[in-house]
Amino acid sequence: MKYYDKLGYLLIVFLLFIEATFPIVAEGSELNFHVKPIFSENQVADSKVYFDLNLEPGAIEYFDIELSNNSESEMTILLTNHTAYTNVNGTVEYAKDAEIPDPTLRYFIEEVVAGPESVTLQAGETKKVSFKVTMPKEAFVGYLAGGIRIQEQKEEAGEAAEGLAIRNEFSYVIGIVLSNSREVVIDPELELLDVFANQVNYRNVFSATLQNFTPVFIDQLEVNATVRKANSDEVLYERQASGLQMAPNSHFDFPIPLEGERFRSGDYLLTLTAQSKEYEWAWEQEFTVEADDAKQLNRLDVQVDTTMNGWAIAAGGLGLILVCLLGYLFKQKRPKEGRG
Repeated sequence: MKYYDKLGYLLIVFLLFIEATFPIVAEGSELNFHVKPIFSENQVADSKVYFDLNLEPGAIEYFDIELSNNSESEMTILLTNHTAYTNVNGTVEYAKDAEIPDPTLRYFIEEVVAGPESVTLQAGETKKVSFKVTMPKEAFVGYLAGGIRIQEQKEEAGEAAEGLAIRNEFSYVIGIVLSNSREVVIDPELELLDVFANQVNYRNVFSATLQNFTPVFIDQLEVNATVRKANSDEVLYERQASGLQMAPNSHFDFPIPLEGERFRSGDYLLTLTAQSKEYEWAWEQEFTVEADDAKQLNRLDVQVDTTMNGWAIAAGGLGLILVCLLGYLFKQKRPKEGRG
């Protein structure tokens, strides 16, 4: 397994995966509180893990979450709503906001679902927290997906101006999916938006931007990509990944690692295929790596071997010193020859 396929395992240890598509997830190694979703009468049948509501345009609905403080001291629980997006690992992220939301996304969970931003619980106390869902007045097809991140607020001494830094840890994530109709079947569609020289965690990669511009999840996605020099049949870099998933109306940069090699300027050709169940897509796209971009990225890459560069600089410096020394000796010698 290559470095970029391992990234998801290095970020956060997930203790609980109850449902793959719309999860309740416990993040962290220790939880001092408990979360229980309380479903409304309009909860879609057989969906007992995440909030799954099929409502008319403009409809208003409520659902509750029960929070319990299992510790022996008071705590504050923070609650934030987020629209689902696809991260660089090819997995759906419910607990954060996308840095750049996809332009095809019409609505955001945080605009549709409203609830308290924080709740204070005494030691051993249990409270119900109510959330209000206000569906968009204009009908939409497919799904609007997201999640509620529920996390304990931690405080510790720090270097903040007030002498106190706030650090958030140990969180639950409860998925949300909203729709107007479940009768319309929508075929998923993918588009290749761009390919360019990039970095992930200070490591050189070619990034191929894949966009799901449809309002449905794309599951069991398999992607195969190769990079060649333009007008060449030799594969320079490649990556295969399976078991990926994309959120509705989202995009992500699929990384093809250089495995410690340097970027070299020039024209390249990306060949990429993707498959999800019976659906298949294929692209070929030429792109260019500019010399200045290659130099800057190589300088930042923590895997690029700079030993040769160091020897070259040292040799150049030594050569300059020798030239200066010879010039000095030659200059000192000339006056003595002239007095003879």
